[in-house]
Amino acid sequence: MTKIGFLLCVLVKFTFCQTRNHSDEYCNPEVFRPQCSKSDVILMRNANYGRMHIGRCLTAEEVDAHRTRVGDDPSYFGCYANVLDVLDQSCSGQTNCEIRVAEILERNIRPCFAGLMVYLEADFDCITVADEKRSCAIKASTNPTHIISSSPQQRICGREFHPWIVESPVGQRISVTLIDFNGKVTDDVNRHLCNSYGIIVDREGKRNISICGGKGERQSKQYMSTGNTLEIYFNSTDFSVNDRQFMLNFEAVGCSDIIPAEDTWLKRKEDVIIIGCYSNRLTWKLNCSEGKWIGVLGNCSINKFRDLTETTDERILPAISNQEQVLAIVAISGCTFAVCLVIVCVGVLCLRRFYVRYRTQQEYKTFSVSGNPDASQQLIRGIASVGESEAKEDLGFTSNWLPSYSVYVGNDGLNANNANSNNAINQ
Repeated sequence: MTKIGFLLCVLVKFTFCQTRNHSDEYCNPEVFRPQCSKSDVILMRNANYGRMHIGRCLTAEEVDAHRTRVGDDPSYFGCYANVLDVLDQSCSGQTNCEIRVAEILERNIRPCFAGLMVYLEADFDCITVADEKRSCAIKASTNPTHIISSSPQQRICGREFHPWIVESPVGQRISVTLIDFNGKVTDDVNRHLCNSYGIIVDREGKRNISICGGKGERQSKQYMSTGNTLEIYFNSTDFSVNDRQFMLNFEAVGCSDIIPAEDTWLKRKEDVIIIGCYSNRLTWKLNCSEGKWIGVLGNCSINKFRDLTETTDERILPAISNQEQVLAIVAISGCTFAVCLVIVCVGVLCLRRFYVRYRTQQEYKTFSVSGNPDASQQLIRGIASVGESEAKEDLGFTSNWLPSYSVYVGNDGLNANNANSNNAINQ
């Protein structure tokens, strides 16, 4: 750090410099003020309190002056205490915080001889967390994604009907890690107990897993998903005065599935993929390493690659030629067309029969008359003027007469059709 930068940090009491330099020393009269942007939160990485090494707070002159009296006593130089839990409770999970270095001494933390100059060495990062005001769905990738707890009164996501939904690309699994800010546990009994912060629901694996915290482990692996989707539910009970008491880290593990080409088949077993051709017996083997597929992938139309069936235990599917594929498609298409044609023909015939029957009932009427043509003509005229029943009654016709004439009642009027005209004239 340059002299100008040093003077600037002293003037503003490190308020702005700490957001740029996330690792620094803070002397006893100073104040530790980490600050992140609005979308980020503080995550303490390391915090030691004592007399670690010569630097800005502890000068070489002071060390040499006391060493003549105390020698190389470890309680004089090189003494320190890990105070990460103290800064976690005050700063981790917050956008900004403030803690005086002298407050650490007030917590009865004395790693060195009393009266000696001690200082704080702290290291923190600004971590981007999911904004629950925007969405409860987040994407997990090879870069860690974080969500942070909040008080039940302010909580939007992680509730019973609004869980956090974490999804990774198909083929990848999700690793869940808990970062607990609740401090150390000195009681061996409580170290083995599980303070449930919530539940991880793996629907594909049909499992519900408790998020166990408060056991003194700041960072612990919680679960590895079966599929590529998880649901996170937080408990409604507070275990700490700090609303933001823990953070969950999600990371996609493994490689996502490959979409095979049109003329290839694919078979995957965990982190190994075998890709082969339908048109020949060429195959290629790919291995997943650090989220990427490693291997050589060829072209099925160029027959110059080594057959990898001897170098893998995978079962290779039988090859199917292009000619056989075309014949199968033609046969299926032909059968489908024939069935459709039969259905259409049957439908047309049924409609035609119905139409003929309907026209016959509406337009034709058959009447039974005697063999007298004159009487038949009188009947026709009577039907045209007064109707069938009245015309028969006026002419004295009966229903016992033999059928000789038929009358067509159509749109053009009434016409007589002599069904047995020759017989009627001869009679």
